[in-house]
Amino acid sequence: METRAPINDIGEAGSSRKHKPVQITEAVEGWDYEVFLSFRGPDTRIGIADYLYISLKEAGIRTYRDNEELHFGEEIGPELLGAIEQSKVSIPIFSNGYASSRWCLNELAHMVDCRRKGQIIMPIFYYVEPSEVQNQTGGYSEALLAHENKKSVDDETMRKWRAALNEVGGLKGWDIQNGDRHEGQLVKHIITKVLSALKKAYLVITDFLVGVDNNVKDILGMISTNIDDVKIVGIHGMGGIGKMTLAKVVYNKLSQDFDDCCFLDDVRETSNLKGIVYLQNHLISDLSKRALPFANCVDEGIMMIEERFSSKKALIFLDDVDEKSQLIALLGRRCCFGPGSQILITTRNAIVLREFDVKLIYPVGEMDSNRLLQLFSKHAFRRDHPPPEKLELSREIVKIAQGLPLVLEVMGSTLSWCEQREDIWDEYLEKWKMGHIEAIQSKLIISYEALDPCQRQIFLDIACLFIGYDKNIVMYMWKDCGLCPAHGLEVLQMMSLIKIGKGNELWMHDHLKDLGREIASQETLSLKFDEFLEYCFPLERFATLPNLRFLQADSTSLNSNSVERFLSEAALLWHNKSLIFSTMNILKRNRQLLPNLRWLTWHNFPLQAHLMTYFSMNNLVILDFSWSNITYNWGGWRHIKRACKLKVLNLANCTHLTKTPDLSELLTLERLILDDCYRLAEIDSSINKLKNLIFLSLIACRELQYLPKELGGLPSLAELLLDGTSIREIPEWWALDKLENPNVHNSPSVKTSGSINCLTSLSKLSLVSTFITHLPDSIGALTSLERLNLKRCRINKLPYSIGKLRSLTESDLFCTGITKLPDSMECLENLKALIVFEGYDSESISALPKLPKSLTSLALSSMSLEAIPDLSNLINLELLLLFMGEPDISSLSEFAEDPMPWWLGRLSKLQSLVLCIPHMTSLSPELGDLSHLKFLYLFQCASLQCIPQISSSILKLYIMSCWSLTTLDISNLKTLSQLRILDTPVEDLSGRELLDNLLEWKIEKNENNEKSYISVIEELVKMVLDWHSIRNI
Repeated sequence: METRAPINDIGEAGSSRKHKPVQITEAVEGWDYEVFLSFRGPDTRIGIADYLYISLKEAGIRTYRDNEELHFGEEIGPELLGAIEQSKVSIPIFSNGYASSRWCLNELAHMVDCRRKGQIIMPIFYYVEPSEVQNQTGGYSEALLAHENKKSVDDETMRKWRAALNEVGGLKGWDIQNGDRHEGQLVKHIITKVLSALKKAYLVITDFLVGVDNNVKDILGMISTNIDDVKIVGIHGMGGIGKMTLAKVVYNKLSQDFDDCCFLDDVRETSNLKGIVYLQNHLISDLSKRALPFANCVDEGIMMIEERFSSKKALIFLDDVDEKSQLIALLGRRCCFGPGSQILITTRNAIVLREFDVKLIYPVGEMDSNRLLQLFSKHAFRRDHPPPEKLELSREIVKIAQGLPLVLEVMGSTLSWCEQREDIWDEYLEKWKMGHIEAIQSKLIISYEALDPCQRQIFLDIACLFIGYDKNIVMYMWKDCGLCPAHGLEVLQMMSLIKIGKGNELWMHDHLKDLGREIASQETLSLKFDEFLEYCFPLERFATLPNLRFLQADSTSLNSNSVERFLSEAALLWHNKSLIFSTMNILKRNRQLLPNLRWLTWHNFPLQAHLMTYFSMNNLVILDFSWSNITYNWGGWRHIKRACKLKVLNLANCTHLTKTPDLSELLTLERLILDDCYRLAEIDSSINKLKNLIFLSLIACRELQYLPKELGGLPSLAELLLDGTSIREIPEWWALDKLENPNVHNSPSVKTSGSINCLTSLSKLSLVSTFITHLPDSIGALTSLERLNLKRCRINKLPYSIGKLRSLTESDLFCTGITKLPDSMECLENLKALIVFEGYDSESISALPKLPKSLTSLALSSMSLEAIPDLSNLINLELLLLFMGEPDISSLSEFAEDPMPWWLGRLSKLQSLVLCIPHMTSLSPELGDLSHLKFLYLFQCASLQCIPQISSSILKLYIMSCWSLTTLDISNLKTLSQLRILDTPVEDLSGRELLDNLLEWKIEKNENNEKSYISVIEELVKMVLDWHSIRNI
């Protein structure tokens, strides 16, 4: 019986203790290998193994080829272990002599270990019966017997070999002996399957998806002809009408049938910012699935695309194209892709499609009035239909919007902010009636005019400068300018003028961005230097810009002898263009430049320290010198110390920093970023002076092994990020009552009297992938700690004092090796999200203590759990993932009394349920009472024989590898949209007539569909990381 493979993307591939594991869910482009090929050299080296290896390489698949006859010794080395672990697919070629090789058997056993972590195994049976491999008969029996007689391996190793042969021999593969194609055809088929397994995930679509089904059917009907030629569909319409959303849905449906897919977002904007060559290289990399030499110019890119992909069947989506030249650059002069290729293009300008001779053009028109009303209602009332008292007003607003989804979103969000007050609704309705209906900006500008002056300035700043920026950083500049950004951003969000992403990045719709930039062009001056132009901007020219607030520059290409100039990516924004001063007079008066500068970003800053003296530091709030070669004793620090308002200092990727500079005079500093300073080994004791510091990030400072005691004296520190450092222990900061400690007396900045605040403001502590082996008992003093991330640490237990962290809301204990949770976990009265997944090369949790009922999300995976845990007290759970292993045979009688999670019916708020319990025979009959349940996933519940009535609220139902389940009733699932029943022998399916109405369904009774399994796992992982309070910390 197959053991479950845990959630991909939460877990990592297996590893040896001597070899650092590689995360299985890492993007394919970042792996060293994608496929591991294992074979017995004398049997297949000259034939199929060589042909398959060459074919995989030619397909752009990074393949590790192992030839066992070239090895010396008995143990698999770290390189080989790493190759197996890093690969997403392993292909063993079972030949007559495969089992006679100890090396091949060791490889196979390690492949099976990695399969537990999500790796796919695709076996080839090369003139060997699959049953001979699975049951170890014939030559395989003789080979194993010979190993036993030689007494060269222990019983445990022999057991692993037999288990691996049994498991992989039972997988669906290719059987050459029984007519599974000729070798040439077989290799082609294998390449197709491998590429399919490596395919990327679907595109993300809005939650407010309304009324696209008919449009999707229309477009699919346009391209579903019997002619196997290249299909290009142009989808055009005005901005904000829903072109991209529609194309994403079509792309997702088509992608299931393609091994090579590429999505290029916002071609218009990206080509303007980064150049069309950047997009060409993106497309080449995606379709080749490997790193290739980059094109250096547009013509070279066109030639590479035309030569490499003329016979490749590909699915391509080009979003927001506005010039014919972009299509030529990305698709070739005559659309050079192979037969069966399908290309989706969205554009505001239908002329571009005609110029490129696109035959299939789909204009996106208005939705019908009912769908528009539903869309408006979702934004205005957060429901599908307006309340009766607002029905007529809502219909009037829908008429004003004239079928434009974006306008409805803005209008609905604006009115939702007004809490349905009748007088405000009437005012807005009259105002919108007076607008020019034919122009979208005349509608959108109404919302802009509703903003106060501070909110308008924030809106314009985002539109012109800060799309994609971290809002927590930008807020410092707005605060210093008196713009009240906290309230302003909230208003902008509520009115749907901006959105803030999960990583706090600022986002704005294209039309709103265009509106903002048009307004800014009337009220302000803006200038941008293109990195491809040799444009010279003398330093003295800054004297004419006294009101400049933001300056971004990059001196990568700057000539060291010309420090008065800078090139590339300089974005300037200033007001009051009448203030033009005489450059010579200013310089004669020795006045510093840019007196109102709030934000200076200068990557690769020139080392000449005197350049800093030209710029005024008086009002500087944010200073970003990332990617520069400055050192801790660089002369420019003397001038930077004059920045008496400085809040943010970003020194990320300053790889020459071995020690932090003396920051004792930057008393207002709140955020210090030192990420990827991989030579940084020491934190200067002057950090003790930064009493206002709230954020310190030392991510990937690999040389940093110790934290100074002075960090314990930072009363305002709220976030401490130590991911990827070499820190081995957390100092006992919290145990210090006074700073009279022998370990810190040598620091002149530390006083020897007065109480220490002991980091009582710390709300986030992240120790991902550090060498921490334990937490100090005094961690309980962190009374403000809300988020604790110990992912992939070497810690094996939590101190009992963890229960004192009464403010803790999230804890990630993935892959830590923790074998027991303390009973004090129940005391964490505010804990909302908990992830506990077994670590590699370690024991896992065998029993679960009582957890706090405050939990809303729980993800638990342990192969050692002795019984289904009692979670009946977790009445607030909305998300539950529970993965267990096979029970010990000696404990079967115990399990017989508890064959199912009887408490499920008590979790009345449950929305997502994921179970992998091999010995569970039935689900709770109260499952049908869970009225909020939307997603139900059952994986490898091998003993599950029946599922009682399922809640009618279910939207997605996935059942995989439930080998005892033969009947299923879905007749009451009227809202079901997706159904997958894979590797499960369901014969009696009640409600089959519902299948025709589903957005997606797939039923494969006897096939172990690895591709579907991986795609479901990836979806589950995304759900876990995004769900409510669980964040990817």
